[in-house]
Amino acid sequence: MNLLPAMILYLAVGCGEWYLALRRTLACARGEKTVLVCIVFIENLLGLWVLSSFIRTNNWLLALSYSTGAAAGALIMVMYYPEKPAETAPRSTRRLPRSVRISARAFIPTIYEHAARIRRHRRHPLLHRALRRIEHSGLG
Repeated sequence: MNLLPAMILYLAVGCGEWYLALRRTLACARGEKTVLVCIVFIENLLGLWVLSSFIRTNNWLLALSYSTGAAAGALIMVMYYPEKPAETAPRSTRRLPRSVRISARAFIPTIYEHAARIRRHRRHPLLHRALRRIEHSGLG
């Protein structure tokens, strides 16, 4: 096979394989089990064909053509399924109310105050030991 038709073929296969790879991810997210199985089967066949052809010929120009086609396949997938702005906003950007937020500096004195109250009453020997540990660690 001449080099130009082979490059066009590898470009087309790379484009198709990466389109299928990204479509497989979408099918997996949507729960389309039958489509997912079919896509994986076709994608693996194409990938193994490219791998066996590259091992036989060892032509890096064809590998470059395949990679270019793969990038084009990913670009086609991104253009075909555009990203929605509402889905891209992370949910973790919302801040908790001040009453719910706890920092380590606020938490340690609370433990210390609780242990000091218990120490005054001498009811819990285990917490009395915990208070001593806090005092010796320098946190209290």
